[in-house]
Amino acid sequence: MIINTDKEISFEDFTSFIESFYLQSLTELKEMDEIDMEERCCDNEREGLEINTLENVMGNVNMIIEDIDVKRVDKLFN
Repeated sequence: MIINTDKEISFEDFTSFIESFYLQSLTELKEMDEIDMEERCCDNEREGLEINTLENVMGNVNMIIEDIDVKRVDKLFN
């Protein structure tokens, strides 16, 4: 998906994107976990996968924000 970074995005579009990204990430982690199931022992598999997925998504968002060129931020304050 290509996103025009010069165009404002609505909260609804942002929400839809985050929901899709989270569910995609959760699906991928669940599939990887099913492959490694014998090596793992966990009473609450769902909770663990949801926590790991949330941490992964938030980590990705944090890295993206940290990588924003400071000049783009400076333009907002000038």
